[in-house]
Amino acid sequence: MMKKILTLATILFSFTAFAQVNIKELNKSLAKVSETLYALECEVSNKDYATFLNALKKANKTDLLAIAQIDTMQWRDKQNYNAPYTIYYHRHPAYEGYPAVNISHKGALLYCEWLTAEYNSNPNRKFKKVVFRLPTEKEWIIAAQAGDNIAIYSWTEKELRNKKGYLMANFKRADGDTMGVAGALNDNADVTAPVYSYWPNKFGIYCMSGNVAEMLNEQTIVKGGSWSQKSEFLRIDSRENVDGSPKSHIGFRPFVDIIEK
Repeated sequence: MMKKILTLATILFSFTAFAQVNIKELNKSLAKVSETLYALECEVSNKDYATFLNALKKANKTDLLAIAQIDTMQWRDKQNYNAPYTIYYHRHPAYEGYPAVNISHKGALLYCEWLTAEYNSNPNRKFKKVVFRLPTEKEWIIAAQAGDNIAIYSWTEKELRNKKGYLMANFKRADGDTMGVAGALNDNADVTAPVYSYWPNKFGIYCMSGNVAEMLNEQTIVKGGSWSQKSEFLRIDSRENVDGSPKSHIGFRPFVDIIEK
């Protein structure tokens, strides 16, 4: 009989406990979408989410912690082949810079609320008062287009490869092997890639198409496509209907309302 890897469907991060948000890094990561709206230049990473979970744990907010926990067993979904990730992806330091996944929509909303409070209370913040939140579909599209109203993908080229032949995103090219094909050696991800992968769009935002699909304020829709989906999901006009529960191909990227400069 195969030994049971985990006895619980959810676990806490076991990275080193992070005391607080790195405000200097956070200030640098704000990409301007409009005069009053910014987006984080990359998806929330495992390290970012670890900081949040450890803060809830330290504050003994067990009710919120139960909502925010990660369902690691989503790596064992019948559509996946990634059982080892149940142990390593959310715990090993090598994955600190990878996108946080297997989080519910409610967990992402809690993260945004917590980050808002952390930012607004830090004396070294860039803006006096902000609100971090999940974007509307329209806002997400504007950020992905980066000023090009007829953009197909979140990059300038109209193809999936650039002029040098490199793939522009992390996505599934065919059934079976998802590690890439000849001539696409820049695609070295078997599942997700680090949040700072490939090339940013003209607004300075990374991986709006591919890597992990991104949650919106409406819990039943995600945008952008992911490592486990084919190219049609990478299109800006594409959307996926979901139920708000944790999934291994879904992460999130907070947008930022500038309330007071």
